[in-house]
Amino acid sequence: MNDSLWAPQFRDELDSDTVKMINTVLAKIPQLSISVRKIIEMAGDENVNAVKLAEVASSDPVLASKILMIVNSSYYSLNHKVDNLRLAIVLLGFNEVRNIAVQLGFMKTMSEGDVQKSFDTKSLWIHSYLVSVCSESFCVTDDPKRTGVLMTMGILHDIGKFALYSVGVTMKKMGLRHHTVKEVSPDAPLLAKEESLFGVNHATIGGMLAERWNLSDRTRDVLQYHHFPSFYGINEIKSDYVEDIASICLADLIVNHINEEYKKLPQPHPVFFNILGFKPPLEDLITPELRKKIAKAGDFINTLT
Repeated sequence: MNDSLWAPQFRDELDSDTVKMINTVLAKIPQLSISVRKIIEMAGDENVNAVKLAEVASSDPVLASKILMIVNSSYYSLNHKVDNLRLAIVLLGFNEVRNIAVQLGFMKTMSEGDVQKSFDTKSLWIHSYLVSVCSESFCVTDDPKRTGVLMTMGILHDIGKFALYSVGVTMKKMGLRHHTVKEVSPDAPLLAKEESLFGVNHATIGGMLAERWNLSDRTRDVLQYHHFPSFYGINEIKSDYVEDIASICLADLIVNHINEEYKKLPQPHPVFFNILGFKPPLEDLITPELRKKIAKAGDFINTLT
């Protein structure tokens, strides 16, 4: 463990009352739509083409119309309107279509639960998309399967924040207060404040939500542990996907650094840099090219939100 006075708890350390509360909230969150689940599953399939993707997208009228709206937006400045879904997917690319699908599907799912309009979903989606794009830059080879997986993990990594917000809403409605609530320092990491208020942090509850939706073990572990490299050593994070976890952890820290949104998270141990072929400090990974890439991605995601 890093030299820190605090570290996030693991899932098996949650007390029974907290687990009961979380299960109550998660039970109210509907399953992801079939079309979104299929597109997530396609992320690591290098054989996916525009035809297959169009077949899935066309089964969801809302998704299809959103794809056409984006491709015909001023961002792309095409000379003529596109009304062919397959052509729109070719022009946008698989990664963008996947992100559109996940955002639409997830927002629809959460709007049917307890997430209120006051929740800042736009900022969260912008951050998640930028982490997705940043993680892509960690792929040193042109491996579409590896790139697709990392970008999908990036776009999903903070979905636990939606569920955690629902936990807060449920607790308020029921007049409940986590029994171990205690004051934390203003300089404490966001995860510490979450655990103090709700008894669980967004990363852990994100892993539980992924499990409820029957997403892959890889997705569950990356969501559940994506902040843990800032607090634990590599041998303390029991997962077969430590490299993916390190990728999303570093991408998240980089995006926060570029946007000057410091979350009081320590930099991971050098071993998490090393397994990706990097050397600390984090600031040395932020090249002018990466800054430009993140800025361009920011311009694009604003057309979706």
